[in-house]
Amino acid sequence: MNKKDAKKYEKLLMEEGEKLGMGIRRLEEDTLYQTATDQTADIASYAEVGTDNFERETALSIASGEAQRLRDVADALERIKQNKYGDCEGCDKPINPKRLEVFPSARYCIECQSKLEKTGTL
Repeated sequence: MNKKDAKKYEKLLMEEGEKLGMGIRRLEEDTLYQTATDQTADIASYAEVGTDNFERETALSIASGEAQRLRDVADALERIKQNKYGDCEGCDKPINPKRLEVFPSARYCIECQSKLEKTGTL
């Protein structure tokens, strides 16, 4: 991969990383630091507390997935620094540039990714 393309993908990754970071912070602010619902002894309050807990768990699950994507972006940026970006980690062939434009943190070409998803190994 030439330096011009590497800069282009680095910019895409930086933008994606910023979006993910902002999304994670927003989820944290909306759920983790939100005051718990006032709990009284009636049945409606128990249902409301259950709903709040479910929403909080869902948000934390989403944040966990987003955090993994953020780590993937950081790993891709590191691969750019090491001049390994754009090469499939499964077969060492170049990853299709269209795939990298859609999914800039891709580690595998489409064939290797498909095999990994089907069999769990390369």
